[in-house]
Order: sequence, then structure tokens, then C-alpha cells
Amino acid sequence: MFVKLFLNLTLKSPDQFNWSGGFVCALFLFFFCSMSASAVSLSHSSSLDKRPAIIKNSLKKFNAVSAYKKLSINVLNEDFNLSAEKPNSDLVVMSLHDLAERVPALQVLELPFFYNGLDDIHAKLDGEFGKQLQTIAQKNNWVILEWWDEGLHAMTGNRRYDQRINLSGMEFILLRDDPMAQLQFKSLNAWSRRVYPQSSQQLLHECVVGSRSATLAQIWSERLDRVHLSLSLNQSRYEGWVLMSPLSRWQALSKKEREQLSDAAKSMRSWQRDEALRLEKAALRNLQGTGMQVFEITVEQRQDFISSLPAWDKLLPASLSAAEKKSLLSAATTNRISLAQ
Repeated sequence: MFVKLFLNLTLKSPDQFNWSGGFVCALFLFFFCSMSASAVSLSHSSSLDKRPAIIKNSLKKFNAVSAYKKLSINVLNEDFNLSAEKPNSDLVVMSLHDLAERVPALQVLELPFFYNGLDDIHAKLDGEFGKQLQTIAQKNNWVILEWWDEGLHAMTGNRRYDQRINLSGMEFILLRDDPMAQLQFKSLNAWSRRVYPQSSQQLLHECVVGSRSATLAQIWSERLDRVHLSLSLNQSRYEGWVLMSPLSRWQALSKKEREQLSDAAKSMRSWQRDEALRLEKAALRNLQGTGMQVFEITVEQRQDFISSLPAWDKLLPASLSAAEKKSLLSAATTNRISLAQ
């Protein structure tokens, strides 16, 4: 539009227009620079090499969709500074687990063996339950634009973990601080240990005797097929990410920018979920191709896992009141999709 205006102005005859060419050029540059300076900044809560492929792909798609909607996204090289008094970007992509450490109510999405698959989780996040969690997050100064899938956890080791009894006495390796996982494994008569591997080889060394619970894509990226014989599709926990904005930065954006960002995030929801599922299926094929034994979990076996866990409210953080826990669990169980579906 500004290029057309510039050409129209400069092509007018002297008797039609008497501004100087220098003034017109300055005016054009002013509009152009103003347009370029309006880019929305985006950062990440972890370094590039730690982002799973699905999140890298989702960021590319989000940038492309935003550009199509005539909104420029400036991806920052530095990580999002959580300790800064003022956030260093308008948007941030963060793992659900990391955000749940700051908004404890979100740990309801990490409950083990609670949701009956991805369809059940999606139905909850797209409905009133998702809105309830977004409201809680906003009260904690975070505006959640969209939930992004990574996948559901499977378990690997040298035993088949579709059967609860086989977890007894086994050790599971954790790559992050995860109180929920610790409670889960303790309830299942297993152990968990936090490690800090500096390389993939160090992680494989730890997993020679230790087992893992992670998404299929993560298991493949760690190449656990090199040390583990068995892969059990427990679908025990949801692993997700959030595209969000610090409330102070969100409020500083114009109404149009907020609408464009919300529309861009929502418009790619189906694509993101399909892409995450595609990558999980590809990882499963790769793991099967290396000779790993793959075990499905039956409804009865899943119920056996659940029967060994504490009551759901006991797994939620103590920082939540009894009333808050009851409200969250009630909303999360409304219109539950059954495994039979």
C-alpha cells in the first residue's frame, strides 16, 4: 500500500502536486520504518537444541500463519528470562511442565493415567475446562493463547510395562525435577532418580539399568532402542506446551495485534495436533524397525495401574486448597471420553 502511495505521489505532474521529492521520500521511509518496527517478539523458555521437533515445526507454522495475517513475528535469539522484572518478549513458548511449576493448577493436566487418550484431553482443553485453566493462568499473569501437543508417555525398559506388577523394584530415570512422576512411581512400587546427562551417551549409560517414561518422539531421539528391549504404550501422562504471553506485554499490544495473534494460534490447532501425531507415529515405526517389542495396554491393565495410585487430589500440589482441587477435578472429569470410543 505504501509503495503504491509513493509511486502515485512521485508520478504526479508539478501542477498537480508541489511537495518536494525529498519530503515524499522521507514520508515513505517514515511509513515503512513504522510498519517494520511493529513486529511482535517471541522467545523460548529453553535453548534450541532442547526443543522437540514438533515445537520447532509448530513455531515455523505459527510464524508463517502470522505473516499471512500480516503480522510480523520477531523470534529472539535469547531465551525468555523468567527472572526478569520485565519480560523480554511479547510471546513465549514454554513446556506445560515448566508453566505448571508457576501455575500449580495446571498440574491437573499431568495427572498419571487420568485422561483417556488425546481425544479426551483435546475435548477438555477446547471446552470449559480449558477456559477455566486459562482464567487461572491469567490471574497468575500469563495469557495462554494455545495448547500444543507433544504426545503421551510410553514406558521403555528391559521389562514389559503394560503390566503394573513388572514395575515393582524398577528404577526410572528422570531428566527434570518432577514431583508428580516421583509420586507416580512410588505408588507403583518403583523408584525414580534425577540425572543430569551431558551427552546422549551418558543418558544411554544411565538407561542401561534404568527405565524411562517419555513421549515416543523423545524415546526415539534418545535412541533408547539401543539399551532397552521393551516399549509399552501406557499413555500414562500428557506432555504438552503452551504458546502464551506475559500479561503485561499482552496488555501493551494493540487490540488488532491481540486479535491477529489469537486468530493465528487458533487457526493452526488442527494442523499442530495432526503434526504431533504424525511425528509420534513415525517414531513408533522407527522404534519397531529396530526390533523393540511393543506392547499395547488393555482397559483392564490400565485400571490396575489406577487402582495402585493415590486419590487424584493427593497427587495435586499441596499449594492448592481442597476447594480448588475439587473444582479442577470436577471440570476435568465432565463429559469424559471413554477408552472404548
